[in-house]
Amino acid sequence: MSEEDPNSRFLCQGSLSDFAACQCREEDSELACINAQFVDTDVFLHVNNHYRHLRKVTFHGNNFQDLPDSPLFGQNVHQNLEVLNISANYIVNLHSNALQGMPNLLVLDISNNEIVLKEEDVNFLAHTPKLKQLYLRRAFTSLVNRTVQFALMMRMFRNAKLNELNYIDLSYNYLTSVPYDIACPFPSLRYVDLRQNFLQTLNVNTSCMSHIETLDLSRNHIRQLDNTFRSGVGSKLPPGSIVLRNSFYCNCESADYIGWIRKASTIRDKSILTCQRASPAEFVGARLVDVPINKLDCTVSLLSNSAPRNVILPLVVFLCATSMTRIP
Repeated sequence: MSEEDPNSRFLCQGSLSDFAACQCREEDSELACINAQFVDTDVFLHVNNHYRHLRKVTFHGNNFQDLPDSPLFGQNVHQNLEVLNISANYIVNLHSNALQGMPNLLVLDISNNEIVLKEEDVNFLAHTPKLKQLYLRRAFTSLVNRTVQFALMMRMFRNAKLNELNYIDLSYNYLTSVPYDIACPFPSLRYVDLRQNFLQTLNVNTSCMSHIETLDLSRNHIRQLDNTFRSGVGSKLPPGSIVLRNSFYCNCESADYIGWIRKASTIRDKSILTCQRASPAEFVGARLVDVPINKLDCTVSLLSNSAPRNVILPLVVFLCATSMTRIP
């Protein structure tokens, strides 16, 4: 007797049963189509046949490129839908009507796409007023016209009126800066993920960040903390809210920022921050809270070997990322 395929109980009903990459888990109230290579967004209409009641829908690893300029699920309203994951689909164009019919959506993940915002996208999030978590990890890969893209993104955020949003992920987006008012459209915001960008400092409107519990700036290009950072987010955010794991430089010019870190209440886990480069070299790896400031000098250039790296590494990261066919 042949054994039953353990995945057979997850086969979808109706037209979605034709797609082996789609699984429907009624007990988890979830439908997931992973790496199905769909190219036509009409596949979303199949969800209406048997699965309008589900809580979570995932379409990850396809080739949609364009979301429709009409509701993803047609004219049907998905009252129970709380989580929509449409990550890693090569989406470039969003369109303002795509999220209509999901009035109770709480979590939206559009990470790992290639989004280029346009004027007609500024109301994209206006149909999901209850959204609590927004994942935009590596969602914007274009390095061109960042000023225009930031302006459109802020208009999209403001138009959305996401008063309940508490989490936003903007990591891995090659950002060298962020809009000054990035947190202002979200009065309930608690967690901002800016990991793995190219930030060297951060200048934002701190009056909109008084309730932030975590601002994650890990693995950026922060080598020291300038006065803009120290007098801004570094001084005005709640205690222990800033995660700052970066490769710091320590030399005779570092006394101000190292001394500031030792006194600052906003930096979380400051005891693990170390000198990635130092002069003299014997202090490489020393903890910022321990390194003897009076013994730091400038006899070793901390930039002598870094100029090519600072130019080449971002380019290599960008080319590698954009050449990947899938991100798990």
